[in-house]
Amino acid sequence: MKPIEHRSTHNFDEALEAIKIAIGKAGLKIFAEIDHAEAARENGLSMPETRVLIYGNPKVGTPVMVDTPVTALDLPLRMLVRELPGDRAAIAYHPLAEMFEALGVKGADAARFDVAQRTIAEAGCISSCR
Repeated sequence: MKPIEHRSTHNFDEALEAIKIAIGKAGLKIFAEIDHAEAARENGLSMPETRVLIYGNPKVGTPVMVDTPVTALDLPLRMLVRELPGDRAAIAYHPLAEMFEALGVKGADAARFDVAQRTIAEAGCISSCR
């Protein structure tokens, strides 16, 4: 499964904040935020700002995991926001619909995850994604 990545014309902080707002507006909850750059700094290393947001809605994900338990490997959803050169950001996620369908999740139920992720990622681009 190849990740989908959008390149924003906006900076890391703007993109990250827009994604957090979009997650909330979609009725989803951020369960965790992994700051890879901070972990690198704590270990004497450096890297561009890189965060993974782990988010979802138990009312949506739980029934899918109950019906198809192996989907729990990929739920809750995750989105990567990383800093690019030139004060820009990239937003990436793994599309899950095709994989979930192959596992036995009904097409419409599987497709909901990709629609939600695409909408949230595009919000991080604010006005322009490439």
